Amino acid sequence: MSATSSLPGWLARAIGALQDGNIGGWMEIYTPDAIHEFPFAPTNALRRLEGRDDIAAYMSQIPARIRFGSLSDIRVREAGDELIVEATGHHRRVADDTPREISYVWFITLRDGRVAHFRDYMNPLQLSTL
Repeated sequence: MSATSSLPGWLARAIGALQDGNIGGWMEIYTPDAIHEFPFAPTNALRRLEGRDDIAAYMSQIPARIRFGSLSDIRVREAGDELIVEATGHHRRVADDTPREISYVWFITLRDGRVAHFRDYMNPLQLSTL
């Protein structure tokens, strides 16, 4: 499994939707019964979202806190229906336009071309000041 520096088209479009504040566009990547997990979240924080409705409810809160920007240092590994993505996000805090960099590592499992399982290993401490 060799690494590339380009996101697959479907994921690039979904990230573009987040950059536009279009949560509905982001949500198009998920199966109805998808699971989105945050394994590095603190014990008392949200660690698992089950189903597209729960994921959408969570994601709909994000644009009030952060404006998604570009991704850099992208490394993608694909093997069949599994994808590993590493990237650095360059975002801005909505409250005061302060830049925020967030390191991402995503383990994504697809089913029928949609995300069935998304393990999001971002560092939640990077969001603590948002």
